[in-house]
Amino acid sequence: MKKIIITLFFIISVSAGVSTANYKDMIEDYDSYQPPSYYDSQIKTKQLFKPELSHGSFKEDLQLVDEIKSRWVFSVETTIDESPFLKINEKLMLQLKSVAIDDDATHKEISKSISLDALETLVFLRNPAIKAAEKQFIASTEQFSQVANLDEILRQYSAFTEGVKTGIGPMKGRDPIELKFPYPGVMSIKTQIVNKSVEIAKEDFEITRREVITEARKAYWNLQYLHRAYSIMDETLSLLTHLEGAATSRYETGKTSYQDVVKIRINKETLIEDLYSLKQRQRNVEFKIIELLNLSPNLKIGRPKVQPFTKDAPKLDKLFQLANQRRQELRILRANIVKMESMVTLGETMITPRYTLNLSLYKDEAINQVGTSRVKEPFAVSTTSDTGAGLPKSPWYGTNDAYLRETRIRISALKEKLKMAEAKTNTIVREAWYELDRAIREESLYATTVVELSQTSLEVSTRAYESGKIAFADVITSYDSWLKANLALQKKRSNIGISNAELKRRVGTNAIQL
Repeated sequence: MKKIIITLFFIISVSAGVSTANYKDMIEDYDSYQPPSYYDSQIKTKQLFKPELSHGSFKEDLQLVDEIKSRWVFSVETTIDESPFLKINEKLMLQLKSVAIDDDATHKEISKSISLDALETLVFLRNPAIKAAEKQFIASTEQFSQVANLDEILRQYSAFTEGVKTGIGPMKGRDPIELKFPYPGVMSIKTQIVNKSVEIAKEDFEITRREVITEARKAYWNLQYLHRAYSIMDETLSLLTHLEGAATSRYETGKTSYQDVVKIRINKETLIEDLYSLKQRQRNVEFKIIELLNLSPNLKIGRPKVQPFTKDAPKLDKLFQLANQRRQELRILRANIVKMESMVTLGETMITPRYTLNLSLYKDEAINQVGTSRVKEPFAVSTTSDTGAGLPKSPWYGTNDAYLRETRIRISALKEKLKMAEAKTNTIVREAWYELDRAIREESLYATTVVELSQTSLEVSTRAYESGKIAFADVITSYDSWLKANLALQKKRSNIGISNAELKRRVGTNAIQL
């Protein structure tokens, strides 16, 4: 009998030792758990700054969050992101940075002949709307500082109000095991959510920059047309003055009636009034540029430099693909979808019951829970599933189920909205491409045919009238045709620049390949 008791005691001792060892191994495995690689490949989506937290040291994770934030802030003044609407020439930027900070220097720069690139750069540096959008974007990066706030507070509380008596070895505490999640790390999901929020703010910033730069481009091309139109109309006025002299001479010699002289004078007076209206219209466009540059309204703007215009329209199929990738509105919708999916993942992670019954958990608490001085049981003594009148043991569990269902439905609706936006993008890109293509074709027609023929008709009719071979009405018609043809040619060239700017706005990038 004694031998049997000794044998049983030996077996129990060995089993207890094995169980203790297995339990310690289980705890270590639980603490060091990492999601499998296939999970990471599914949960992480391609993005500009991908948050890949280590799920290890809290300090290392915080450093990585700060690094992601710094990269976003750094992207404001650089072109490291993959799809800025406008990449400013760095050499020109350095030249105009010192100019842009001073109103007088900026006025001096634009009072002389100015290029489109210089205007874009000055608007980029001075426009208040762009500066406001930039500050809003930078403000959104402060959300990264909030990612670990709660965890940091809990850790500080544990460090200052609790103690650990390990007995032997270093006095090193352990994180409460129930605050850790098997997968994925809560901080990683929160960082993903904030990262997408910042990405959305960056795209909003790009939209503001896109709209302002497009307005500057359209104003530049309109101003260029108005300057050229004024020169053409002034030249026409000189031609009418010459024709008036010829008509007066013919009238004095009795070869024509006084009505011819009167008609020429009427056309001259009308043209003089048109020149005045054109000058005022030109001033309106100058005011638009002054507004974009945030300057005093009394300033004058110089004549725009002759800007080369596009001679060929880009391929339409490539534009559809480029717009699908680069248009900021589509990128915002996609980022919102990923953000909401991450929010669902976070909600599910935080309200789903633990994979343990919370029995025998080691915590960062002073070990004064045994003996006569203990204030509470060292381990859980029950496995009840609820406390109180049917309340769940984990108070988060089940409380947000309706919210999660609502969010999933909203994600589904957002995906349908994305499909509609993609289809609409193709339509508006097609319309903008048509306007550009038509302007290019019409400019070619007027430049090679219409203007040349109207010039020939004007010269022939003027000589014929002076020799008395044609009626005055034919002469006036040829002058009117020459004026309209030349104005139309300059308008078509201006329309090419305006249509090109609008096409780039709708595609969402300045980098359009022919």
